[in-house]
Amino acid sequence: MATLKVTTVNGEWMNDWFTADAQTAAFKPAFFRDGERGVTAEAAGRLAGLISAIDADIIALVEAPSRPAELALFINEYLSSGGSATYDFVMGDSGGSQKLALLFKPGQVAAGLAPLADVAPFIEPWLADVDGDAVLDEYAFTRNPLCCTADFDGTRVGVVVTHLKSNFVNQGREMWQDPARRPDFVKAALRNRRRIANEAMRIRRGLEQRMNADPGCALIVLGDLNDGPGHDYFEEQYLAHDVTDLLLGSPYRPERLFGHAQADVAEDRRYSAVFDDFVTEETNRRVLLDHILLSPGLMNGGSPLTKVPGSGRVEHDAWNAQLAGDGSARDRRATDHRPASVTLTHP
Repeated sequence: MATLKVTTVNGEWMNDWFTADAQTAAFKPAFFRDGERGVTAEAAGRLAGLISAIDADIIALVEAPSRPAELALFINEYLSSGGSATYDFVMGDSGGSQKLALLFKPGQVAAGLAPLADVAPFIEPWLADVDGDAVLDEYAFTRNPLCCTADFDGTRVGVVVTHLKSNFVNQGREMWQDPARRPDFVKAALRNRRRIANEAMRIRRGLEQRMNADPGCALIVLGDLNDGPGHDYFEEQYLAHDVTDLLLGSPYRPERLFGHAQADVAEDRRYSAVFDDFVTEETNRRVLLDHILLSPGLMNGGSPLTKVPGSGRVEHDAWNAQLAGDGSARDRRATDHRPASVTLTHP
């Protein structure tokens, strides 16, 4: 039985590895990130090793480099076999030095950009209040979703690759720990979360339009949502919502609820990133930032493809296999995010 493995991978600032955009695309021998020097070949080799170990047919690549030529270099040098590239790709034009891309095995999948009519509802600017001042202003995505189609074994799947607004606040720790500056940090943190929520709501609106036209459509939303599930300090104390709830849909319309692929994962492994939270003073806080959401048709058999039961996973073992030492330095790990995967098949 033919199966389609789908994965989302965060490349963690792949653009650091390449020459400046004004120059011919080429790898730099070394790069600098967070005050440390990294060896490009080590970092790129570890990421390629992770991707090869997972061996997915479709990969949403978040924080891809800024130019298609750079991504092609990475694939040709690190993801090729017998002189042939293992993956082809589609790349978005939004996101600056953190682009979005969709990698796919050309012998298994044919992928391309979705028609403009399908893309417009996801990326056109809209009115939103992201400042909490009760005034609607025009807003647009920080990074437009990459909307693609993927044809597999006679079935067309819509794929929406996302990297929502980051929660990061520059000098956030210093601001939080300074009583005089803490209110400014809280305002900035809340603005970021309102932006994330508005971007999620916009994606959900686009999904609803697709389902209105075709209730059984096969749709996958995946990537780095920079939030959820659950509430962080600011969402619990101030906003009382999280992003993944917005994207999945309302239980009052169960026929429109998306399924969360990583719900299959044991609770103690249901995380994709680990960080120290200076707000709550939690060390090694585990959070699930990387998600794969499946349309109702992919969950309940309403589309020609359906999820293989129990196939949702977070790729901890493949990630751990690429570590050197504690992985604290950028070139000693494949990425700072554990990838997420799911497998689909014909019922």
